[in-house]
Amino acid sequence: MIGLAIRAVLIIALPVVGLAALWALSDTLSRQGTDWEVEIEGYDPRDLLRGHYVEFRYAWPIREDTVEDEESEDRVPRWQRAPQALCLIGEAPEIAEAIAYDNEFDPEFEACEHKLIAQAGSVYGSGSLARGRLYVSQDRALELQEALRNRDQRGIVTIRQREDGVLTPLDIRFRPLTAEELEARDREVAQRGEAIDQVVAVANGEEPEAKAPEEEGSEE
Repeated sequence: MIGLAIRAVLIIALPVVGLAALWALSDTLSRQGTDWEVEIEGYDPRDLLRGHYVEFRYAWPIREDTVEDEESEDRVPRWQRAPQALCLIGEAPEIAEAIAYDNEFDPEFEACEHKLIAQAGSVYGSGSLARGRLYVSQDRALELQEALRNRDQRGIVTIRQREDGVLTPLDIRFRPLTAEELEARDREVAQRGEAIDQVVAVANGEEPEAKAPEEEGSEE
């Protein structure tokens, strides 16, 4: 009878002990790694905060010439696609450059010191190195809501890069845009407005306005 009781206790206890061990291992791994800062972009401030999550796209400093360009007429250049692996270069927390790879088995990537690998089982799957989300408390959500609507600021997310390549967003802060960034943003907004005007004009059967040629900086 005692043996049956012990067996019953073990049957109940072993799964609990196993889950506790897995949780402890996961918690330990989550506290290990290198913390980096990466800017975020491409979000709509009106729709960025969903519940208690801030959703965003990473703006990795990937140079166009860091990977082979496989552009064709019907395919996006490789450096513009969601990377499946990234090699971070720099002195933490500053990322000087990120080199993109199509898979984690590239010999050059295997030699990388600071690796990030897209996690198929994560919320964004193979796009987890392109998009991310950060959990925030209710009090912090109210604070961020105001900051996210300020178009003169840029968000910077602190991430933790584990040795196994897993990325974990930890925090978010903001910095003011530089004069050059403000000028570039306003120029892009103006260009988008012109493009929309052209489309509307064509749709209404009107003749689109011809764009005035830009003045050359110097005469030959």
